[in-house]
Amino acid sequence: MDRKIFLVRHGQIDYGREKRYIGITDLPLSDAGIVQVAGLKDYFSGIEIEKAYTSPLKRCLQTAKILLEGSSISREVVNELKEIDMGDWENQTIDYIKDHFHEMYEIRGANIDTFIPSGGESFEQLQKRVMPAFEYIAGNTAGNILVISHAGVNRVILSKLLNFPLQDVFKISQPYGCVNRLSWNITCRRWQWEQVQIK
Repeated sequence: MDRKIFLVRHGQIDYGREKRYIGITDLPLSDAGIVQVAGLKDYFSGIEIEKAYTSPLKRCLQTAKILLEGSSISREVVNELKEIDMGDWENQTIDYIKDHFHEMYEIRGANIDTFIPSGGESFEQLQKRVMPAFEYIAGNTAGNILVISHAGVNRVILSKLLNFPLQDVFKISQPYGCVNRLSWNITCRRWQWEQVQIK
């Protein structure tokens, strides 16, 4: 069987008018996000799924509930799939960090893979947290699986699987409600990736 792993980013959340660092801040889906995920449910209706794995944060649990409603697909909460921890920057607006911690903001921009905000974690640390869990999930399933998580988590997985430099992690677009479809190419012995965005 040509199995696929679907990395799904949760639906849209409401974090106010200004862009913020929303890492492990536990926000629910917005009304628009709920509608968005309902559209995703239609996409998966014709795909046989063995099991679903989800981050423990509300926005992912809600996404999983909507996607799996009415199905017998089992789900498992995996703590390692939580979003990157932004520490003292959590829930702060980007403009606030730029104004009050300008030097640290610039250092992060130049060292996005290794920079650790006070009390938080770097993308390098996130990757080290996430990949063992992902590899366990992939290695202990045989059919198509859903992994419902976050932009940062998806990016570090794709960075590792596709040999994409972690320094360039933000070049991997991860809009709300996107689906990253991964399949293993036996001939080339590498992962193939395609992103689907449901309108």
